Amino acid sequence: MAKQILILGGYGITGRLIASLMLKETDTQLVLAGRSREKGEEAASSLNREFGGQRVRAVMADAADVPGLRAAMQGMDLVIVASSTSMFVHQVAGAALQERVDYFDLQYSATKLATLQSLSREIEAAGCCFITDGGFHPGLPAGLVRLAAQHVETLEQARVGSVIKADWAGYNVGLATLEELLSVFRDYKALEYKDGRWEEMGLLGMMKLLAMDFGSPFGRQPCYPMFLEEMRTLPEQCPGLRDTGFYIGGFNWFVDWFITPVAMAALGIWKDRAVRPTAKWMGWGLKKFSKPPFGTVLKLEASGVRNGETCSLGLTLSHADGYVLTAIPVVACLRQYLEGSIRKPGLWFQAHLPEPDQWMQDMERMGVAVSWQKNGAAAGSGWGNL
Repeated sequence: MAKQILILGGYGITGRLIASLMLKETDTQLVLAGRSREKGEEAASSLNREFGGQRVRAVMADAADVPGLRAAMQGMDLVIVASSTSMFVHQVAGAALQERVDYFDLQYSATKLATLQSLSREIEAAGCCFITDGGFHPGLPAGLVRLAAQHVETLEQARVGSVIKADWAGYNVGLATLEELLSVFRDYKALEYKDGRWEEMGLLGMMKLLAMDFGSPFGRQPCYPMFLEEMRTLPEQCPGLRDTGFYIGGFNWFVDWFITPVAMAALGIWKDRAVRPTAKWMGWGLKKFSKPPFGTVLKLEASGVRNGETCSLGLTLSHADGYVLTAIPVVACLRQYLEGSIRKPGLWFQAHLPEPDQWMQDMERMGVAVSWQKNGAAAGSGWGNL
């Protein structure tokens, strides 16, 4: 019997992409939920026309309204939270627990994560599977390290970097999304794992940033360490790992050198009162100063021991549209969840659950450009080349 899936924020940019991919890749029945029934019904009708049949419908639901959420979740197997509503995680997660519905979110927020962790015993006791920090990053970096660990005997170093150059002027990005983006700055920690321990990069380290080669058209880019909770337990999962971390390039010169420092200072001083005005300024800077070439790239650089010899592995994932690169890993992960191979009670990071090889192959099939490098030379896109 086809699974019933509720997508909160299902008519937004990311939610709509996930819905489209789910219809293409699975036999699930979807319900698009949000505060506007009209927008939801319009999106549902469009998807039904595109894919045929009546597999999609819409309901009105507000993330702050627990009774409404519970009503929307009745009969559902899974709720996917694709809306910018991390501040209402307690309400959404609570409704899912009361209705015994599995949960998947694409939100990046330290507060959200702490709330879910505080509910971890209840989640497990209810027999629910909660998957958090889904998407591109967070969501993929620790998964790439796990993948590298499967292809070497001893993984010693694994760094993951990202560059995002988006055509922000071409997106209808709402203020709530920009405010959630600012939570990245509010929760930002410049931690990297070196010589067997997590340490914060100091001012001296900022003078000598890690440079990663993202290939054409972006080339080598300076990258700042950005701690993701999904990376924390990698040294325990990969014995022998002495050096790892996630590193991120900038948006554009104006946002990087002017807006970001001011935003971080303002959030530190004025806290929540600074979020809305800073988000508006951020949105203006992203749209005004982001210039071609556009694209999103995630790069793994790893080294270790294989067949008794030192070797290096590289993996590059890319797509012209960052929103698509956010949606595809989610659906590729959910394919394994729906098959039952990774569904288990408890709270999990997306990056820790899927079988890595199958995950990467499914992402490549769905449209992510994937290329491997072995010992500094191109190894093509086929997994057998390793």
